[in-house]
Amino acid sequence: MVVESPSARERRLARELRDLRAAGPMHGKEVAARLGWSASKVSRIENGRIGISADDLDRLLELYAVSEVQAGFLRRLAPSARPKGWWDAYAETLSAGYANLIRLEAGSRALRCYGALVPHALLQSPDFVRQVILSTWETPSQVEIDRRMQVCRRRQDVLDADSPDGPLRFHAVLDESVLRRTATAPGRDGGTTVLRGQLAWLEDAAERPNVTLQVLPFAAGLPPVTAGSFSVLESRATGTPDVVYLENKTRVFYLDSEAEVQRYEQAFDLLSRMALDPAESLELIRRTTEQL
Repeated sequence: MVVESPSARERRLARELRDLRAAGPMHGKEVAARLGWSASKVSRIENGRIGISADDLDRLLELYAVSEVQAGFLRRLAPSARPKGWWDAYAETLSAGYANLIRLEAGSRALRCYGALVPHALLQSPDFVRQVILSTWETPSQVEIDRRMQVCRRRQDVLDADSPDGPLRFHAVLDESVLRRTATAPGRDGGTTVLRGQLAWLEDAAERPNVTLQVLPFAAGLPPVTAGSFSVLESRATGTPDVVYLENKTRVFYLDSEAEVQRYEQAFDLLSRMALDPAESLELIRRTTEQL
């Protein structure tokens, strides 16, 4: 199912709270009476129809006598625990889908992606980002170009994020065509110079301990996905893949059913096996640069 905003983590919280109540065992009406809520509020929380505030969650956790370890896990799943950060300053200029994407990346432990046409945004050099903006937006103003470039640069900070869990673990498989496509927006300069700089940027990125970069060579044959690029996010809270996203010119699409996420996980695993290993991939990038 395609959804406008990811809800897998919220649904997990709702299910966990429902299971805790049933293990009591307690009826929804009893919970409502003891907390001064309506029975319908308890039901809507457990069905994931409404979010839950931090205060209400704490009251439930106390009522269910939840251990501190489990309570910490559940708090990380709560909508109120969604990370807030630099992107809030761009709230009026970012679409809801793109803002959700940035927030999700910041709250994820790992990202696995397949790049069919261009490198993932976290791997794009500043000059390449500019060409992407010019090729996908009609007559953007210089202010708009600068703002979008700044957002992309800030988005890339997750690869260097200073957090208790460390930076985002990033694993990308790039189609060989990504290494060879001239980076020129229609009617603009760029071309080989931008592409050469992008390949050097990929080399630098591949040296990061939290980045794994592979190239799917033409010789490997058809990839197991024909719909293009995709990314799979792994939650810090659950430690499991729970959201797939696909970006196009104007929207970000999220897939969050377990079956869909699993299919994309399997596709990525196959792509990784078909691709060159990291050392061979880096060598191909260097040879391609020399040929430019």
